[in-house]
Amino acid sequence: MQVLADAIAGAPHYADLLIHMLNRREAVDSSQIEGTHTQFDELLLHEIEAGTPDAVVDADADLTLNYVHAYMRGVSEVRTKGIDALNTRLIRSLHRELMTGESRAVPGKLREVLNFIGGLKMEYARFIPPPPAEVPRLMAGLDRLIRNEPDPESHLRLGVLTRAPIVHAHFEAIHPFVDGNGRVGRILLPLMFLADGDPPIHLATFLKLRQREYYDALLAVQMKLRWSDWFQLFLECTIASCRHTVHLLRELGIIADQWHERLKARRIRKDAAVWRLAELLLGQPVVTVNALVKRLNVSFPAANAAVAVLVKMDILRAQGAKRRHRAFQAHQVMNILHTGIDAVLEDVSTLHNYGAGATRRK
Repeated sequence: MQVLADAIAGAPHYADLLIHMLNRREAVDSSQIEGTHTQFDELLLHEIEAGTPDAVVDADADLTLNYVHAYMRGVSEVRTKGIDALNTRLIRSLHRELMTGESRAVPGKLREVLNFIGGLKMEYARFIPPPPAEVPRLMAGLDRLIRNEPDPESHLRLGVLTRAPIVHAHFEAIHPFVDGNGRVGRILLPLMFLADGDPPIHLATFLKLRQREYYDALLAVQMKLRWSDWFQLFLECTIASCRHTVHLLRELGIIADQWHERLKARRIRKDAAVWRLAELLLGQPVVTVNALVKRLNVSFPAANAAVAVLVKMDILRAQGAKRRHRAFQAHQVMNILHTGIDAVLEDVSTLHNYGAGATRRK
């Protein structure tokens, strides 16, 4: 984690742009774990068109965008209150934001019914969480663990790398809401890192790649109190996420330098809208001309001209989405966000298994 923190400190501007995108990639992948289908570029387009005449009805994208709003609410609370923000009140607030428009999920309210995980009927369930009457008491215990409150009977204090997977497993076992538990549980992970003074490490993308292992590892904790598989998977995903984020920071800087050199070679004035558009694309790689009018505070012809310049330079490409107004995509930025994710996770897993094998051979 220190390598990631140092990389962010060394490039704070690019880090802000990157984290803006990673928050949205996280929303997409965490939501897809639960069965949604909205893709990253679709979410970005849905977000910039929300509340405008260009917006289209898309319940799936709305639910994914709710994830972004819920996470940002949590970030705001943690930045204001620190680790004290992490409690049941915040968790209920995250759920209310996440499940907005989903009345069946009773947004923001702890469940008052028995629920189950896996299977179409309770008798075929993989796991049945505690009865609803026990949920408030169990959540109160989770509050103490998530904030790392000292146990009067122990001098042991757990670091966030130990506490976060324990909290996640406990939260999923309690299953405090009718629906949306997995997404709320995954939102809590980067918030716990942030509250501990670390970068908000995003894990959903990597957990999604190993979704079956993820479910099985949590079930092993819930049914057999076997923690080893879950701890191993959590740490592998954490290391992979840190390594990939450091890689992305470096790649984003390289792309920015290349674009700047190409714009300079064209002798485009520094105060021209095209320069500001190129900067914007590093954190918002999907745009429409209408959205740029407001974002860049320029006229429609100026925004359109800036887009045309970057299209001619092949920095932007028109998207094929059938919308009233065309969208454009910065393909280089999009490509780096989704390249090398599986490879870095496989590399971490291989190193771990090699190390375990070497230990067994001694």
